[in-house]
Amino acid sequence: MRNRVLAVFTTWPFVLALAVLLVNDALLKQAYPGFITGKLSDFAGLAVVALPLFAAFPRHTRSIYLALSGAFLWWKSPLSGTFIAFMNDTQLLRMGRIVDYGDLIALAVLPACAMFAVSQPRGIVSSVVLRRWILPPVLAATLFGVMATSTANYRKDFDIRAIESSVPIPRDEIVEAIREIAVKRGLEPGKPNLPHWEGSFEGSGVFLTYSFRETNEIAVGIQGELRKGEKLRDEIKKSLSLRFNGLNFVEPPQER
Repeated sequence: MRNRVLAVFTTWPFVLALAVLLVNDALLKQAYPGFITGKLSDFAGLAVVALPLFAAFPRHTRSIYLALSGAFLWWKSPLSGTFIAFMNDTQLLRMGRIVDYGDLIALAVLPACAMFAVSQPRGIVSSVVLRRWILPPVLAATLFGVMATSTANYRKDFDIRAIESSVPIPRDEIVEAIREIAVKRGLEPGKPNLPHWEGSFEGSGVFLTYSFRETNEIAVGIQGELRKGEKLRDEIKKSLSLRFNGLNFVEPPQER
């Protein structure tokens, strides 16, 4: 079994899926954000995980189908929010994902992965020497790619404060204004996750949170697709500046 699993890492389909995952997350999502690049990582990431599993347990394809489908559904649902908040709060690993059930279409890649894994050694790199050379960097790149694809490709935190520190800000009105902008952008309200945030909105490739720090300060966090995140941030700042006087928007020198 060990040889069969290691062999799958040196097949052209696996190497291609890994390359697509790395290039898409590192370059394409930022340069060409949209439906295609948003789904490419899901297809490629599932293939990178599924191929070794099907190769290791060829007689348990149904169980692997169910396990991967359940895990992917959990990851793409609000149920994984508490786990992600815990990981980010403890700084063990900075993670992020956007709830988008449309991403479940990527599960369609699993049958093809199962068929290919069973058909090995077809598609394997023919040179034994070359396989030995490429296996270590491929394994390292696989670990990096799987971890990197779970991070949000855009994250921005900023604080909304009263210019005069002794003056409380109209928190309820500001929260309502943020809610109106979020709903207009297609985001759905989420449950609070204290002590991480008091409220959240999610959808359309963006995750928005807010929390109260002091009577005169609200912390806002945005993560998700680059251009959508930037547009939401700019719209919140512009709208609040026009509707409320005496506000200041403070961004930390670097992302947390």
